[in-house]
Amino acid sequence: MSYPKVAGEFETVRELLRTGKSIARFGDGEIKALEKGVYTRELVKSRALSRELKKTLHGPHRNCLIGIPTLDPKGPKFTHWKRAVRRYLPHFTTPPYYSAFISRPDNGVGMETREYYELLVQLWANKNPVVIVAEQRSKLVTCVRETNIVVHVVCQMFGAYAQIAALEKAVVEAKPAIALLACGVTATCLANRLSKHGIQAIDIGSIGGFLQRWRTGGSKPTSYAEERTT
Repeated sequence: MSYPKVAGEFETVRELLRTGKSIARFGDGEIKALEKGVYTRELVKSRALSRELKKTLHGPHRNCLIGIPTLDPKGPKFTHWKRAVRRYLPHFTTPPYYSAFISRPDNGVGMETREYYELLVQLWANKNPVVIVAEQRSKLVTCVRETNIVVHVVCQMFGAYAQIAALEKAVVEAKPAIALLACGVTATCLANRLSKHGIQAIDIGSIGGFLQRWRTGGSKPTSYAEERTT
């Protein structure tokens, strides 16, 4: 069994722009939570979390794309991700797949550029309101609020999955043009849920720092070192 073909970061964002679909992203933490029901930021084991992740991965709503690690040899942390292939393969069986690295320039290819920044911000450009589900202090909220009307739905740092029904209700009631989700593994499940309501939901993760440095002209990383695995 070989690793499935995965669209790159630029191709993934262009597909989101073209179709208006959502994306739910699966990385190492989401796969661990799927297998064991425990995610670093959730702390408490949850069978419901495990079940919902499996359902999202294998039977997503027709308007929700699934993002997984690309395993692109050009990626700065390719060696790290390659070590996990054997564990991932049993789960990645229902393509097509898109990049889980759209908010991870430290893992994706060619993302630390003005070109990628300008492509990404097109997702919410001229769209109001933008609902952002994130913690109280969020660089993402600060950056998007500079150009958009933002409804900030605050989620707790730990155990956010226990709030998912309330978060879903709050987003739906806000009637957003787009929802940006930065709430860990909960975002993976929430993106799929919101797709059922006809809302484009982007599981966007920790992208605030990237947006801030390109929007303000701050210093940029020159390279990303290969990380060690335990």
